[in-house]
Amino acid sequence: MTIDMKSLAREGAKARLGQLETETNQLLRAFPDLRHGGPTSVTSQEGSRRGRREMTAAERRSVSVRMKKYWAERRKKNGASASDPTQPKRAGKRKGISAAGRAAIAAAQRKRWAATRKQGKAKTKATGERSVGNG
Repeated sequence: MTIDMKSLAREGAKARLGQLETETNQLLRAFPDLRHGGPTSVTSQEGSRRGRREMTAAERRSVSVRMKKYWAERRKKNGASASDPTQPKRAGKRKGISAAGRAAIAAAQRKRWAATRKQGKAKTKATGERSVGNG
């Protein structure tokens, strides 16, 4: 007795397809708007768009007026006017390095490079290799 696996698989697939069709019909009876591809939920009527809705011109104007008032009050509270050029843009001014400090850093760096070059020359003399570059 030979078992035809393909015909058994076909019979199983037919049975499962019937189950799926029954389940599909039950779902379509419960949710008739699914049949015609209607909206799947109340909130997604615009499609797949997410996020905030756009503001109207009146809403933008309202926000603009409100924020101008807010910042004017903040400036008044801090004692600065909107167009006062004498007020600094930042809270604290960054200080630069003095000429003496810059000279000290430059001298230290020259000393480091001299030591590095001296070490490189000593290494090439020991190994007998020629240096490639400005050494």
